[in-house]
Amino acid sequence: MIKTMHLIEQARNDLLMFQPEQALTKLEEFERHLVSGRVSKECLEEYKIALRDIQTLAAAARDGVAAVQQQLTEIMTLSRSLDTYDREGRKIGNRISCQHEQRF
Repeated sequence: MIKTMHLIEQARNDLLMFQPEQALTKLEEFERHLVSGRVSKECLEEYKIALRDIQTLAAAARDGVAAVQQQLTEIMTLSRSLDTYDREGRKIGNRISCQHEQRF
């Protein structure tokens, strides 16, 4: 039971440290414990609470990434025709291309 709960706690900490791949590995190991019957039935409620916490963290991370994607899209849209001026005060229209990596 201690090792199983430790896996959930590590997965939660990995999410907080922005390491989703490591969190997934821990959760998959927890799932293997669950399927193999190594999980104590007396501790199921405690596991449910911890997993709900992880679910909340994952949803918040997903929403945060979606918000950042939207902000980046808006910034790129607004900056496509960034106007600047030369030393004499003449307007110079600089076109900015959309050549950025899509990492999200």
